[in-house]
Amino acid sequence: MTISNSSSISRPATSVQVAGVFSGVAAFFKRLGNAYERSEAARKEAYLAEAVDLYDLEYRMQRLDRESAETAAWIKGF
Repeated sequence: MTISNSSSISRPATSVQVAGVFSGVAAFFKRLGNAYERSEAARKEAYLAEAVDLYDLEYRMQRLDRESAETAAWIKGF
């Protein structure tokens, strides 16, 4: 009969390791959110830049405001 080597025994994760994993996941989602915000801002800027005159620009700005208000209301009601 042989005794197994203690290095092959799996040890439970310590709280420091778990906290490290969670902070890594949180950092990933923060970077993902920042990238989404930058792309959304670029999309809105490109949409507004396509305006042909001041009336069209104001219409587009109001449309974006309405869309954001509708989204906020939907999220609030959710």
